[in-house]
Amino acid sequence: MSGSIASYEQLVRQVEALKKENSHLRRELQDNSHHLCKLENETSDMKEVLKHLQGKLEQEARVMVSSGQTEVLDQLKALQMDITSLYNLKFAPEVAGSGHGIEEGPTPPAPQRDVPGELGRVTFRMLEELDRER
Repeated sequence: MSGSIASYEQLVRQVEALKKENSHLRRELQDNSHHLCKLENETSDMKEVLKHLQGKLEQEARVMVSSGQTEVLDQLKALQMDITSLYNLKFAPEVAGSGHGIEEGPTPPAPQRDVPGELGRVTFRMLEELDRER
């Protein structure tokens, strides 16, 4: 009889330990969910900023074309291509994967090459800095 009481007490302790672990895991899941929502909001905000910047660049490009400054326009086109490739390198694995892009391994480094024009270099450095912060 004392063996069955000891077994019962052991089961009670195990149940209590499992309840604590379950509570801990629920808190962790809530924290992760909150963090994910925050990241999604930041990503959405960044997309809006990029759309705004692209609109401004397109507007400036139209002004430059009308004034005959095609050299700067070519630099802006190269910059847009670099931004697009950077975006595809950084975010395509996360979208293509089943929601595990960050956890699947490190993102391959962006190709190192000179971005034409001072605007391109500054923008490229900012994008690298944003990537490091992420």
